[in-house]
Amino acid sequence: MERIVYIRGKFRGTNKEMKEAYFYAKEMMRKYDLEPQYIGVMAEEGWTGDKILTIKRKEKQLLEDLEKNKKIESIEVITKEMEGKEIIDNKSYFLIDKEDGVIVFWTNTNIEEIDFKEILEEMKKYVEPGIEEICDWESGSSSIVYVHEGEKSLERTGKFQDKITVIYKKVTPLDIPIEV
Repeated sequence: MERIVYIRGKFRGTNKEMKEAYFYAKEMMRKYDLEPQYIGVMAEEGWTGDKILTIKRKEKQLLEDLEKNKKIESIEVITKEMEGKEIIDNKSYFLIDKEDGVIVFWTNTNIEEIDFKEILEEMKKYVEPGIEEICDWESGSSSIVYVHEGEKSLERTGKFQDKITVIYKKVTPLDIPIEV
């Protein structure tokens, strides 16, 4: 099971806020013993969005690109479960998606110790909420599709709906279209 907290709405700000959200993600994950190891970056230039890269090797480039105001569309911060040098599974994931107005954190580790409401409040600094939700995800499908597309992704498959337990959900009308 994973617990997910996310906001879908309008991104607040520019690269400065992307950088702040990135540092927040790293700090928050460390607080809960989920040491961030990898990043994924989608940008107009200089990044291959389909690859995750070690923070040690690529953080400097990311921070420089943010400072130079290069167009960064999204940043992922990932903690992997390792067995020796082999990746077993994701332990936690944090996404800041400026283009789609999404910020999300999920984990399958330390769920009862993590203050998801506190994380949600912090996320509001970066994304104006259209939809804000905390839920438990017990499905074989990807939770990120649900975060981006909402309940219509469940209607398409149907079989996963009973495996989502909504803990908190709030919908706020925005001047941009948001599908619930």
